[in-house]
Amino acid sequence: MTHHRILAGLAATALGLAASLVAVAAPAAAVPTTYYVDAVAGDNNGSGTSTSSPWKSLSKVNATTFQPGDSILFKSGQTWNGQLHPLGSGSSGSPITIGAYGTGAKPLINGASLPSGWGTGAAVYLLNQQYWTISGLAVKSNSGVDNFGGLNEADWKLQRHGILVYNNGAGTLNGITITNNTVSDVNGCFTCQGIEAHSNGGIVVRAEQENDSFNGVSIDHNSVSNVGRGGIVFWDESTGLSLTDWVIDQPLLSTGVKVEDNTVSTIDSDGVLVLGTYNAMLQRNVVANAGQRTIEGSTTAPSAGLWPTRSIGAVVQYNEVYGTLTHGTDGQGFDVDLASVDTLVQYNYSHDNEGGFLLMMAGASSNLTVRNNLSVNDGYGGEKGIFTFSYGVPINTEIYNNTIYVKSGLASKIMYCDGCDGSTGGAWSFRNNIVVNNGSGGYTYPNTAGAVFDYNVFYGNHPSSEPADPHKLTSNPLLVSPSTTAPTGLTSVAGYKISSTSPAKGSGTLIVGNGGNGGKDYFGNVLSPTAVPSRGFHEANTMTDPGSLGDPLNNWNLTTSHSANIVLDTTGPMNQMAGDASRVSRSDASVGSVTWSLAGMKTFSARIYHYWSTIAITWQSSTNGTTWTTVATSTTAPTATANYWSRTTFTPTANLPTGTTYLRATISDATPWAVQIGDIVITK
Repeated sequence: MTHHRILAGLAATALGLAASLVAVAAPAAAVPTTYYVDAVAGDNNGSGTSTSSPWKSLSKVNATTFQPGDSILFKSGQTWNGQLHPLGSGSSGSPITIGAYGTGAKPLINGASLPSGWGTGAAVYLLNQQYWTISGLAVKSNSGVDNFGGLNEADWKLQRHGILVYNNGAGTLNGITITNNTVSDVNGCFTCQGIEAHSNGGIVVRAEQENDSFNGVSIDHNSVSNVGRGGIVFWDESTGLSLTDWVIDQPLLSTGVKVEDNTVSTIDSDGVLVLGTYNAMLQRNVVANAGQRTIEGSTTAPSAGLWPTRSIGAVVQYNEVYGTLTHGTDGQGFDVDLASVDTLVQYNYSHDNEGGFLLMMAGASSNLTVRNNLSVNDGYGGEKGIFTFSYGVPINTEIYNNTIYVKSGLASKIMYCDGCDGSTGGAWSFRNNIVVNNGSGGYTYPNTAGAVFDYNVFYGNHPSSEPADPHKLTSNPLLVSPSTTAPTGLTSVAGYKISSTSPAKGSGTLIVGNGGNGGKDYFGNVLSPTAVPSRGFHEANTMTDPGSLGDPLNNWNLTTSHSANIVLDTTGPMNQMAGDASRVSRSDASVGSVTWSLAGMKTFSARIYHYWSTIAITWQSSTNGTTWTTVATSTTAPTATANYWSRTTFTPTANLPTGTTYLRATISDATPWAVQIGDIVITK
């Protein structure tokens, strides 16, 4: 047989096989199924796939492994006693959903009969599962016995949860949504056996081991009340808790974590706690009356209303926290705790918190911005401060354009330094703030060489400890109609605005540096990047909304943030940079990024200088500064400048998504200086 006959035969065989493969249909994807559960009229022997043939019990649901896209619906107005622990995982775009059907009260999953313990005491429980949505349930887990614990280890108790999502050895789990649930009456332990006490309570999502984390967690629109220890807790322990080396390992952190629009009230300890995240968003939550109980002398006695810790890039905004108690220590409405890096606290309303407005812990924390917040009658216990520094200052702390109001008769300390001494380091600033101090409290603060007080209003009582400020005002800031009793509600605080004749109007100082002024005040009024602002959380002048942002990158005035290795570069012969005297580059070969903010941006044009032909830069946009979308770009043909350098302009191939507020450039070239951003123009 000749070689071409052999080849022909093989070809024919291949064609035949191909034909047979084409003729065989691919298996059809499973069709998602909706299952119904009726505690009264259900039957576990039924199909469960219609309201006329529903299942009856939790045991039937728990024995089933569900598939992507499936739904498990419980009949409204009914109660199931025990634990809901269904099996299986969804997939991207096809989560498994737990919800309700029919009319009436939310279906109740009552874990009162469950034995206390990690997982066993959770009314709703997921273990190493992903792509789940838990929605529309009422959840309780109160065993009816004293489970609080005691000071001695022999008196510690076991954990209980309303909803617990637990990752123990599963790596990265994705797509967890817990929304529109009512969680109440969970008697979790305050001092617990076998596991960190903070991570038991109402709604808890926890990653246990070093390589465990979550991506894409949304805890939103839930009501949580009368629970212990914590109200809502996200807890990724992969970075470690002791932080003996004071380093947060960013790749180990959980991503895409959002805690939004929840109401949390009457909590033994912490209202909302987020640990171990990268770029988490904590916004529009109301926390009322946290820290109601404690065990004096325990190592975990303190509580705060809402706080991130061991995290990078947390944004805390539009939250209202009030009624947090001290119990000997802490008791602040808000806390930026140990190892918090690049944290932004803005547009929050804090009032009537016994321990004050904000605790700032120095250990491994840096780049903290606190702006455009309102504090009313905080720190009334007189034990801590409205602003409390703990063991130093988070490096590069900027506190500006906040309004502080203290009514007569309170001993609220405006500032307090807990554990600070003469050797305490850390650069920080306090600018453009209004302090109305009708009480008797004073100031104790880290008097470091890098401390800056400037352009503040100090009105009312003037204790000898009041900071020196070369541009201070001591005249009445003329608040519109401040109430001595703090109102409730983020939108109820117009009385603390400044009037049109206030000396604080237009008399502040322009905020430069990382983040600028944020672009708007507490009330949404425009703040100009170039016009002198008012002092306090309200901008009384009418400023023009800039239609564009042009940044020559000769300072950080117009950027929102940048990574630690992003620097302003003024080196090199000007001919190779076409006369551009200042650009952005990196100080090392690690990936670096810089971010700008302009609400409603549609397009941009960025001039990039690059050595040889490499242009290792990518662009992303975001509506909230947390969730990022890659921007497709086009580039002009490189124009040679000098010494193997070229200049290229980047623009997006289409308008940015509607609602875009943030733009981020990321440089990843192996040579730190080989890619540089010369300037950028962003337009609406």
